[in-house]
Amino acid sequence: MSIFASVMEQFFEILKSVTVNSRDDGKVFTCHTRIDAIKKLLNSSSYKLIHEGNLSLIYALHRPQPGERVVLVSSHIDSLHSNSFCHEEGDCYKGTFDNSYTNASVLWNMLNSKFADNVVIAFTGDEEQNSQGAIETVCALGLMQCPIAFALVLDVTEEGWMQHSAFTVENDLGLDIFTAHHLVELLKPYDGKYSYVHDAEPDESWDYDEYSIPCFTLCAPILGDMHSDEGVLLRKDSFPMYQQVLSVVANNII
Repeated sequence: MSIFASVMEQFFEILKSVTVNSRDDGKVFTCHTRIDAIKKLLNSSSYKLIHEGNLSLIYALHRPQPGERVVLVSSHIDSLHSNSFCHEEGDCYKGTFDNSYTNASVLWNMLNSKFADNVVIAFTGDEEQNSQGAIETVCALGLMQCPIAFALVLDVTEEGWMQHSAFTVENDLGLDIFTAHHLVELLKPYDGKYSYVHDAEPDESWDYDEYSIPCFTLCAPILGDMHSDEGVLLRKDSFPMYQQVLSVVANNII
């Protein structure tokens, strides 16, 4: 088996394991199936669970020291699906991927040691309503006296599919001229491979911006109604570039 085929097989196994139901009531998780899958996948990894709240799981390679600036990767795990599924369909994956696709992408990067030591990962709840999971994450890291230098939000999107984009950059918020220039430089190798939407649909980036944390959302384009139990299509060949740009930005944005 080629290295590429091995990577894709490993990713698909992760994707299937986390494309399961996950719900909350805005205060606590009421369905823990995806939480259990995430914990199981990371149980024997190098990552430590540094915080478990009512609506958030925060992982890092080490517990940040007070004053240590970190990059936060935030991927919500709550969904509106009542019948989660995932399978292959030609050149695409088909399934209920809001937001298991980016959960699987960040997990693949974690399990394959693609993130720098200063990257912390939050799996959050309540994104579909009030983003209390994102708020809880900010508060938890604040109690650790751990300043968030940048937040990279992950989600799926209905943007970019017709352009055959491997990913989209959406809701860039709070970036100063230097950070924005740095981001443009990091994305130069991907010119023509992604779409840019400055003012997109609300997501967790809007909440991180309320705490004056520079951020943007890295999205995976899908075809279909992301909240429907009928599922959506997502191109298989977008994953290698999506996971690559995820680690490039997370590791180099500050």
